[in-house]
Amino acid sequence: MNLDLLKAEWTARDARLEQALSLNTNMLRLSLVEQHRREIAKWGWVDKYELIVGVPVCIYLIWFLLNFTSQVQFALPCALMLLWTMVFPILNHKQRHRLQALDFSTPIMSLQKQLGELKAARLRLLKWAFLLGQIVWFIPFLLVFFKGVLGVDLYVKTQNFIFPNLVFGIVFIPAAIGISKLLSGRLGRSGRFQEFTDMLAGKDFQHTRLFLEKLQQFEQLPEDDDSRL
Repeated sequence: MNLDLLKAEWTARDARLEQALSLNTNMLRLSLVEQHRREIAKWGWVDKYELIVGVPVCIYLIWFLLNFTSQVQFALPCALMLLWTMVFPILNHKQRHRLQALDFSTPIMSLQKQLGELKAARLRLLKWAFLLGQIVWFIPFLLVFFKGVLGVDLYVKTQNFIFPNLVFGIVFIPAAIGISKLLSGRLGRSGRFQEFTDMLAGKDFQHTRLFLEKLQQFEQLPEDDDSRL
């Protein structure tokens, strides 16, 4: 047999084999990605605890607002609570959607960068939910709860309690922001601190971060195999 023909045949076979391996690798990668999407979908578009707690709270606040609309001193704190209860779950829903909508066909480095940005956005949302929540769910909650459930006017009963605590809650916000910046600057490279912030970011974030690490190892396997040949 002609040596050139034999060489051409083996080259064609190698090309077909390489194409088949590439196709199998891509199919396996797509399978892994789809499996990951199904797994993070377990946490759903809306946290079940947001529904269990949020829906009854919203119903009560709407009822209270309809019944005390003319009394601004009660309607205003109720409106603030209702706003907080509706806005932050919606923003949390958008954060989850952004994570589940990641394009896993892009390079791993780009995905890791996007994941870091999503983590930072989630932590900012959690920070502001807490900082504003410690105001909304203390004095306004007490005012609305005692008036709606017990019929007690805390403005009259606790004149020296409401204003100082509101001032403290407002002053607490910049103090907490300053402390968080200080801690993040000093502990930013700490492994345990990163684990703590990963936990705050949520299980779907943690699962996606681990998945990207596995996906990166998977994509490096062909290069390692070629280097051993």
